[in-house]
Amino acid sequence: MISRINEPVPAPQFSNLLRLAADLCGVPMALVTSYTDGKITVECQHGINSVADSGFCAQALLQDDLLEVRDASQDLRFRDLPQVRGAPFIRFYLGAPLISPTGHRFGTLGLLDVRPRTIDSAQREHLRTLAHQVMIHMELRRQHKSLEELARELDLANRRLAEQAEHLNQAQHIAHVGSWKYLIHDDHLVLSDEILRMYGLAPGEFSETMRAFIDLVHPEDRLAVESAKDAVLRFGHATVQCRIVRTDGEVRYFEIIGQMFMHDGGPAYMAGTTQDITDKKAVEDKIRQLAYYDQLTGLPNRRFVLDRIDRLTAIRRRVAHDGAVLFIDLDNFKTLNDTHGHDKGDMLLKQVAQRLLSSVRQYDCVGRFGGDEFVVLLELIGDDALDGATHALQVAKKVLNALNTPFQLDTLPYTTTPSIGIALIDGEMLSTGELLKRADMAMYQAKAEGRNAICFFNPNMQNAVNARAALEADLRQALAEHAFYLEYQPQVDETGHINGVEALLRWQHPQRGRVPPSEFVPFAEEFGMIMEIGGWLVREACRQLVQWAHATATQDLVLSINVSARQFHHPAFVSQITETLADTGANPSRLKIEITESMLIRNFDDTRKKMMVLKELGIRFALDDFGTGYSSLAYLQQLPLDQLKIDQTFVHHVMTNKNDAAITRSIISLAHNLGLSVIAEGVETEEQHQFLAREGCGHYQGFLYHEPLTARMVEVRMDDTPHH
Repeated sequence: MISRINEPVPAPQFSNLLRLAADLCGVPMALVTSYTDGKITVECQHGINSVADSGFCAQALLQDDLLEVRDASQDLRFRDLPQVRGAPFIRFYLGAPLISPTGHRFGTLGLLDVRPRTIDSAQREHLRTLAHQVMIHMELRRQHKSLEELARELDLANRRLAEQAEHLNQAQHIAHVGSWKYLIHDDHLVLSDEILRMYGLAPGEFSETMRAFIDLVHPEDRLAVESAKDAVLRFGHATVQCRIVRTDGEVRYFEIIGQMFMHDGGPAYMAGTTQDITDKKAVEDKIRQLAYYDQLTGLPNRRFVLDRIDRLTAIRRRVAHDGAVLFIDLDNFKTLNDTHGHDKGDMLLKQVAQRLLSSVRQYDCVGRFGGDEFVVLLELIGDDALDGATHALQVAKKVLNALNTPFQLDTLPYTTTPSIGIALIDGEMLSTGELLKRADMAMYQAKAEGRNAICFFNPNMQNAVNARAALEADLRQALAEHAFYLEYQPQVDETGHINGVEALLRWQHPQRGRVPPSEFVPFAEEFGMIMEIGGWLVREACRQLVQWAHATATQDLVLSINVSARQFHHPAFVSQITETLADTGANPSRLKIEITESMLIRNFDDTRKKMMVLKELGIRFALDDFGTGYSSLAYLQQLPLDQLKIDQTFVHHVMTNKNDAAITRSIISLAHNLGLSVIAEGVETEEQHQFLAREGCGHYQGFLYHEPLTARMVEVRMDDTPHH
């Protein structure tokens, strides 16, 4: 019966042989066992902290040649071994019996690894040679051979080892493979002669540090190499592919394999192999190019596009970010081929491909689907259907304009147009085929509408996007044609005297009539037009202040303007105000800017800084819609405010809702405690006025006093009012 392996007995004469065996065969562990009195005992071990059951060694002892176990977990002969049944320790084993010429079995020489692997014939021969050397030691110890005889046999064995090493060097050179070893604690990296040759380094030219090696790695690959090094330290092994910049400037690809090893009597170290895979990489890239890219245009082909759509639809089911498919067909392409030849058609397709690439973001996908059909895949274009559709439409328009620009096909000037169909990837459970079918149907609808057009698959979405686009065009036209105008709603004191007005932006649409600001201002912000519209409002308000300053009745009027959050936080907002005041000559002390609580929440520091700058010019500030947001009292004390404005939602119900009445009282009290004036907007009944007056509100605005007026009407009302 085979007993468990005992504690290892030091055998220094075997240490170098074991280390050599492990290095030549590329494994981390090796051991020599002896067989005496029916027991297997470890003579010497390399790279092993502990040894489990001796089943492998027992099997190897019975062999006449090598015993190879490539993967013990899959080998029926070793299913019952403890290391296989429990937590696996050894999965690979290559063992040689130590048999004397007389047939005496001394023990085994074995190579071990925790991973499955395959050993080539040269490495098997190394093991046989080393086993013969170990057997000589064993035989000498048993028979007390003379030192001269031992020397002769060792010399013979060493010559065989030298021959094997030379063969290994030649094989490495042929295979473009070299070996390396890194002593971590000493930062000492030793590269084999073959690696130095592959890197273009002469002997002695490499400083043998990890930093010197990293400096040879292409800058774009250094992070991957550092990560692989960390992986070896953490997990025991890693593989990385990287580019090395040779000393002659040539860039070549290498695959580096690293593994941790235990150093007998010393710290752990890394070792591994390096192989030149430049030619292999070129072949793989060529195969990939043929498989996934169109040979004429260089764009991804149909197969690549289908795979990409599969991935996009799968991601959309998990993440709420929409995408879109644009199906593009060139109108009358067949006519070009028939009249001018396929070479001109190929030129056009190549130029179309380049224009499509320049029309999308870097991470969007442009592919050629076949013939004159192209597909554009857009990712991350919005969180809801309308945003996604708007983005897709903008890209489609950009593509349309790009392809409408005349082409030059050698000596032939040529103009073409595209028909573009759009299908959204918006979370609906659609297959890739169904999604492409929708985009294709939309493209044919674009052709049916006269070509050189864009159509969505969903008619409702098409209508919504069209309406949005029309609104944008109308806003730009209104700005260009000065179609906006201002009305002014008077603000009165407790005696009914008009002491200020609020400027209200108005837009008279030629078909839709008056469009309320709540409908078009958010779109103006989205379309990037708010600074232009806001700038017009500021100029018009300042111009009106200058005009009123020349009349006694209106010279003391304070004019309030509303600014949107995006306008206020624009970097050019302060300069827009100051330059307009300077250009018009308006009195800053007669201008009041109404801000909202949402501006404070978004960026309090930016808001306060801008207010302080404008306050120094004399401009006043009112906090509009107070009570509807989330203002902190600490914030209010830090702002240069002049007035709090009670929101009309509270004013409307002060007589019928106890909560609204209580909030209104609190706002008035807060304003008084902070030294601010307070004004109530939306006052429509005398009962509301009486309530506000009793609570100490001294300023009012609403239909009870005046509806919004033109500038001329304000002047007339002021002329009819006794002057204070």
